[in-house]
Amino acid sequence: MSQRNEILGVFLGILLLIGMHILAIIAIVLLGFIRGTYAIQIWIIGGFSFFLWQLLYVIPVTLWLKRRRQYDLMKGVIIGAVITALLNGGCSLLFSSQVFP
Repeated sequence: MSQRNEILGVFLGILLLIGMHILAIIAIVLLGFIRGTYAIQIWIIGGFSFFLWQLLYVIPVTLWLKRRRQYDLMKGVIIGAVITALLNGGCSLLFSSQVFP
């Protein structure tokens, strides 16, 4: 496989993960609307623990891609998941230091 195809596969894996993130965000928002009175608490907890939600769908997808031998897509999904976890953790630390000095 050429280097160009591998880069394209990694990029497509990141796009796949972005699509799954959009679905997870929609699920968090809908869960907040269903609960009604506790919507803001659900949205805040869902936002701060997004990396835990991410584990619910990243691990099965990576195992499925590994079984199908689509290693480039799997690399992209893993790279996107790590970037998401680092951004989520950094933003959570920044927000917690602003709110709780």
